[in-house]
Amino acid sequence: MILPFSTQMNGKPTYFVQKIWASLYDLYKEDEKYFMPELYYACIDRGFKNMHPHKPKRHTFREDEKDRWHAGRMIDYFINCRQKDMFRFAPVLPVVSTQKVEIKWFELFDKKMARVFIDNKSFACVKFSDEMIITGDMLQLAQNDGFDTIEDFFAYFNEDFKGKIIHWTDLRY
Repeated sequence: MILPFSTQMNGKPTYFVQKIWASLYDLYKEDEKYFMPELYYACIDRGFKNMHPHKPKRHTFREDEKDRWHAGRMIDYFINCRQKDMFRFAPVLPVVSTQKVEIKWFELFDKKMARVFIDNKSFACVKFSDEMIITGDMLQLAQNDGFDTIEDFFAYFNEDFKGKIIHWTDLRY
């Protein structure tokens, strides 16, 4: 099933192609069947330089109202989905696992707050004030989803969200 990714988000490059390849590096160094040089070098030919110095994107958050994403479903990684320049940038791989995720925004004492739940358990809470106050391992979650900072993560997930974390590695929370 096609899993589309953006190359730009909020006016900044995402480097998702490079970050996903960084996560796949662990897979293909163990099993060469996952390393597809033609896709790897096609990415470089299309301008996706510096394929390794990025922190790995190990999963993605997606809405899934029809419950399509589950372990074993094949992931077809694409950018520019449903456009003339649509491009598969990684090998087709199975979903290793999924987890329910929910982000709830609220105000407390005139301060914006966000809580993140994974598999119906509180994972992190972030209070946005003069200084961010964070409980839980929010930076790890944000970086594993391809964001450089917690601020970037919440600039994108800036309203309530309910969906799944789609894992293509063994990582779980």
